[in-house]
Amino acid sequence: MKGIKKIVLIIVTLVISVTVIGKIYNQYFRKDTLSPQIYSKLQQRDYRLTMYSNAIKLNNGKSANTCVFFVSEVLRSNSVKIPYGTCNTTELLNDLKKLGWRKSTDYTRLKPGNICFTTDASGNKNGIPTHTYIFMKWVKQGNYDNAYICDNQAKDYNGKIYHIRNVKNSVIKSNNGKDAFSFFMIP
Repeated sequence: MKGIKKIVLIIVTLVISVTVIGKIYNQYFRKDTLSPQIYSKLQQRDYRLTMYSNAIKLNNGKSANTCVFFVSEVLRSNSVKIPYGTCNTTELLNDLKKLGWRKSTDYTRLKPGNICFTTDASGNKNGIPTHTYIFMKWVKQGNYDNAYICDNQAKDYNGKIYHIRNVKNSVIKSNNGKDAFSFFMIP
């Protein structure tokens, strides 16, 4: 009987240890690999199409206003716990903040796979962002006007989920306003 208790105690201790180590790893070490992992996956066309399709399904079959669904799907597929009910930028920001993510406004420090947010519709950097997207890379190294990004706005970019966006300034593209970059979130 004592032998069984000892074995059970060892198993329970191992399970608790593995759980604690896993949480520590996810909290401190995985953060450094998340953005590169997102970037790497989004390089794959099939992955982008799957995330886009999933986002549209979550938005009742509509591609318009699916940016949060798209970014959330990408995050969930990379083990970031974003609730399926998250459907606007305010909710997504709150979810990321609860997970310990922090804000940076210095777009020169963007890294591939970072989650970006725009200004509000009036160009206010402190307002509610109108859009979220995933930064991929600068079109021209050292020039911070245009970037390759991934988002849900393929209809405005010749059907491309991975496309060039002017991040520095608000612009009109396919008769739709594209607000400027405001900040990005760091895990």
